[in-house]
Amino acid sequence: MRFSDRKALLPRDIGLILSYRCPSACAHCLYNCGAGWHDWMTADQVQLALENARTAWGPGFQVHLTGGEPFLNYPLLLEATRIASDLNIPVYVETSASWCRDRDKAEDRFCQLREAGMDAVLVSVSPFHQEAIPLRRTLDGISAARTAFGQDRVMIYQSQWLTELSQRGMDAGVPLEDYTEAYGKVQAGIRLWKGYGLISGGRAGYQLGNLVSKSPPESFSHLDCREELLFAHHSHLDLYGHYIPAFCGGISLGDWHTLQQLFESARSDSLQPLVKALIHGGPYQLYKLAAKKTGYQCLAKGYAGKCHLCVDSRKALVAAGIFPDSLQPEQFYQSF
Repeated sequence: MRFSDRKALLPRDIGLILSYRCPSACAHCLYNCGAGWHDWMTADQVQLALENARTAWGPGFQVHLTGGEPFLNYPLLLEATRIASDLNIPVYVETSASWCRDRDKAEDRFCQLREAGMDAVLVSVSPFHQEAIPLRRTLDGISAARTAFGQDRVMIYQSQWLTELSQRGMDAGVPLEDYTEAYGKVQAGIRLWKGYGLISGGRAGYQLGNLVSKSPPESFSHLDCREELLFAHHSHLDLYGHYIPAFCGGISLGDWHTLQQLFESARSDSLQPLVKALIHGGPYQLYKLAAKKTGYQCLAKGYAGKCHLCVDSRKALVAAGIFPDSLQPEQFYQSF
């Protein structure tokens, strides 16, 4: 089957993962970010990634600088902003505000970013972040960003949580167990999974799967990953050269240094075998493939979603050294 009816790999919001390093290691993280990661993109890599993106996609896309937590390397973040601005690419930054211990310093940094060409700021808000990040830091970060950029250029993701988070505490982390104590396991699961729109990839299926009903592999046999892998509006280029589609942490479609070659492979249905298996048969086909090649046995309690099945099957393939080009970065599979 060919995909010439639609243009594959045409995201309009492209994230540069400057690093997977993050102080929080949130339970819902799709990329398994945390303090155990240490590498960063260089300014030269940022320049090359954005030049390649501009050549491949032309005008009409925006870029977000992300991680991990990009403010952990503020000089790089500032330089990456200048590079994007010089290339006339609209640019915003994603942050959890975990670094915001001094509001005045935060405001100064946001002002510098604005002057360097930053267009907007996105601040993440959730009960998962609040486990490790006192809400007061988040609110100070939002306030400082609004002073620098104006209210219309500061996005809060997801703002509907602010009222509840503020009721649970301002100056210390709030364990997720507070939600099960307050609402009971079933209602807490509904609030946390459906209320946030959780995806069961990354850590979520493992660390939060106890709050949702699980299903056997066969329940996902009718689902493929064609849209996520080929037609996602939102994708990422990471510091190791991987093109990561949609929110599929741990999957590399190929090398962003050779985007045109990657496009041609996608549009002629000649991508790498693991990716093709997911496009045509979804995680269930990957599960069967892992069982055949590695003896993988499904989790006795089932899976929180199709992405949980995918990740667990991939872990078995990584352990067996199968599909190493597609199952990247390696440290993703060591960070659960």
